Amino acid sequence: MKKPLQFLAVSLFCWLLLVGTAAAGHPAAAIMQLYPDDHKNQSTIEPYIVTILALNEVDNGRNVSSVKHFIQWYFSKLNYPDYQGLSGTIYVYTLEGDREKSTNKYDSVDGYAGMFLHLLQQYAVKTGDIQLLKDNWQKIEDIASLIPELQDKDGLTWATPRYKVKYLMDNCESYGGIVAYMELRTLVGMPGSLQYYAKSILLRKGIQEKLYQPEKKLFYWAIDENGTPSASVWDTYYPDSLAQLFPIYFGLLRDVPLIQEKLWRDFCRKYALTMQNAPAEQRIIYELTKKMMKE
Repeated sequence: MKKPLQFLAVSLFCWLLLVGTAAAGHPAAAIMQLYPDDHKNQSTIEPYIVTILALNEVDNGRNVSSVKHFIQWYFSKLNYPDYQGLSGTIYVYTLEGDREKSTNKYDSVDGYAGMFLHLLQQYAVKTGDIQLLKDNWQKIEDIASLIPELQDKDGLTWATPRYKVKYLMDNCESYGGIVAYMELRTLVGMPGSLQYYAKSILLRKGIQEKLYQPEKKLFYWAIDENGTPSASVWDTYYPDSLAQLFPIYFGLLRDVPLIQEKLWRDFCRKYALTMQNAPAEQRIIYELTKKMMKE
């Protein structure tokens, strides 16, 4: 009987060791590890990119516990305040083993906030985990407040208070974030917000009227601080062409289906066969948009 007992003891020890190792893994890295071909080097944690990877897992009903751990990690890393005086933002991190270090910087505020709110809404709807929202509601409020704080009088959002560029991608993500936030309020039993509803209408109008170039039937991919737009051309994949997917995915063109269908058709004609070679986060946006167009 000794040998079987010893075998069981060793097996149990190895199992606990494996579980302990997995538990000690970084929540963001765990999501990145699901995409090894794209994230062989996991020394940098870009929360925005990991959010999109997590969104794909939720959409496909996979690894939702890992997504929850990432969401909890994200909440735990919010800045109060950051280097620009904003609360509710998150920095990019570097990772050495399981030890993380903040870079004390980020690429944008509006896009980060909008995409994370969108992930939260999708996660909550797919899993029914409303308690996670309730436990972190003040932090959700802080993240949502960043979008109107960065909103200009034309309805569009700046990337950051100091980086005065209005990106098409970021603005679509901001719009999606406000819509998601209003749905999150409903999920936790809170009344609607006329303030955020008005902000969403203003943002939607800004995207449709300020960023769309009707003569080319394309969206500008950005407008700078001086109001000078950056025209998009189909021959340039990034950011020009990829950016055209964002107003489709976030539902900004449902009231103009002919524009939506043409954008999608033109993008697919040019890039559908090569999207398999794009970075994971870009492939995911493409696939999510493709799924939406089939609904």
